[in-house]
Amino acid sequence: MADIDAYPNGQDERARVGHEIFDTPNAMVDNNAYPNDQAEISGQPNNVAADSNFREAVQLPSNFQSLANVDDKLFQRGIDIPFYWHVPRSGGGTMNDLLGSCLHLTLAADAGGGGRDGQEEVLKVLRFSHQVSYVNVDTSTHQGISRAKNLNLASSGLADVVISPLLHEASSLFTPTRRGRMFTIFRHPVERAASLFYFIQESQWQQPGTRNDQFAHITIEQFYKDGFAENNWMTRFLTNELAKEELTENDLDIAKEVLRQKCLVGLLEEKGETFERIQTYFGWRPKNEEEQDCFEKKVEWAWPMKHKHPEIEEGSRAWRLILAANKFDLRLFEYARELFIEQGEKLFHQ
Repeated sequence: MADIDAYPNGQDERARVGHEIFDTPNAMVDNNAYPNDQAEISGQPNNVAADSNFREAVQLPSNFQSLANVDDKLFQRGIDIPFYWHVPRSGGGTMNDLLGSCLHLTLAADAGGGGRDGQEEVLKVLRFSHQVSYVNVDTSTHQGISRAKNLNLASSGLADVVISPLLHEASSLFTPTRRGRMFTIFRHPVERAASLFYFIQESQWQQPGTRNDQFAHITIEQFYKDGFAENNWMTRFLTNELAKEELTENDLDIAKEVLRQKCLVGLLEEKGETFERIQTYFGWRPKNEEEQDCFEKKVEWAWPMKHKHPEIEEGSRAWRLILAANKFDLRLFEYARELFIEQGEKLFHQ
């Protein structure tokens, strides 16, 4: 999300969420699934039009009933609430900076829930450095979302945007009269996995206060080979199947249908077009030259929380191991690419 001074006590939700991902016991690689490291990476072809045969049969989880359909273009500011589903290491830091630091929107994220303000029984807006404003809730944890729901965050009108990685729990914050408008950014699963691994290794496992000797110097190849890594994170969170040992084709179908119906899809590899669409969809525009300069700086060259790390060569053993752990996420990513094209034609180029 934003610079460290935008987070009380140095709190950084992305690092903590990433740590929890790696600690999820059932989200591991099956080392016996692909003998000799031959990962099944292609899966079945994705085609937006061809998927129509399962759409009527797929029933979305009830939590999503209070999310507006993405093709309902009648976004009502002050009534509908933009909801950014934060997929770790996929542009969330830039999104937080653009919305908070550049456009000066009030965010319900993780930063407002720290200290005594996050324990109060009344909602209020906290103003941090760089004119960044947060509601005093933490929407990155189960407990924080429960508190925000009990305090009627959606109907309070205080939050211009809700940000959370916990898709199902956060979706319950919205109501039929204060609907959420879901949007997110996708990144290639191998690039995201590598970014997450090296970021957590450097920022936590190798640091004195959070050091983990087992993982401090482990290679990413060994990390995945030994079954410590995440497994289809995006598909699992879209379907709320976090503890399920093996995902199925039906899980993938549900995940795809959630995206098709409910989500404005962005791509990190198309970040310029993605942020332009998000601004257009929600009616967000810089109000002056200072905000415009801030926006351009964040998108074009001052990418917040950008972390340099070794690249994973396509086709390498590490690449194959990561894809073996994320074969459903790869197919979901390919589908997201197709949706990105379809939404561009239907929602923005008419």
